[in-house]
Amino acid sequence: MNGWADLVSIDAEVGTFRLIDAGGAGPVLVLVHGWGGQAAQWNAVVPGLAARFRVLLAEMPGGAGAPLRGPVSMAAMGQGVAAALTAADLSPAILLGHSMGGPVVIEAGLAAPDRVAGMIGLDTLADGFYYGGSDAVQIAARRKTFGADLEGEARRMIDAITAPDTGQGLRAQIARNILAARPEDLLEMRDAMFAWRIADRLVHVKVPLRLINSVGLDAAHRRAPLECLSEVPQAIYGSGHFPQLEMPEQLVPQLLVELDQL
Repeated sequence: MNGWADLVSIDAEVGTFRLIDAGGAGPVLVLVHGWGGQAAQWNAVVPGLAARFRVLLAEMPGGAGAPLRGPVSMAAMGQGVAAALTAADLSPAILLGHSMGGPVVIEAGLAAPDRVAGMIGLDTLADGFYYGGSDAVQIAARRKTFGADLEGEARRMIDAITAPDTGQGLRAQIARNILAARPEDLLEMRDAMFAWRIADRLVHVKVPLRLINSVGLDAAHRRAPLECLSEVPQAIYGSGHFPQLEMPEQLVPQLLVELDQL
């Protein structure tokens, strides 16, 4: 990956967590991917961020070539990231989590509060369907529907959440990368995300949190607001759930503005 090297690799019960040193100097910024993702999703934004920060990329289990090995929860994922931060003996870092990475960075901050200076969520946390907490019956029903045609459902989901002007080639690439993960891992991670309830966890967060969300996620939040986010600053970057891939040149300046506010 661009000649970047692992800083640390941690074997946890749920799987292997890696921190990849992508270069730069300054405050530590850790980028955390989402469901079925890989650290390489951040490649296009690293140069702009590394001009101001020491950038580390978290690679979590559950994606291609990184299978889950045990029971998964958002707490377990966050604890794995926290263990990697501790093993690297980093000064307090800013954690930036995309999509499912939003719950993960919150859990990492709760697991290792002395290692985290602030958090940014990228198109995450503000949709009650995904982050409001679901019961076992709801989770089982969603798994049955999604799992019956996982590839088709994943491709349809990606088509629905990418920007209207995102080309079919990029949409297909995103789908290929996610679907390279084991199907059972994708379903387990999805269940764990639905089971997580932001209102129960956010109350314990003591460091600053800011959100940068798409117009689509903002609309979902306006339709059914999560009251626990009423005091959390939220900026809007435009459309498309994968801005680090769909619009990296426009995203970097907005990220830097939000990072300056922490």
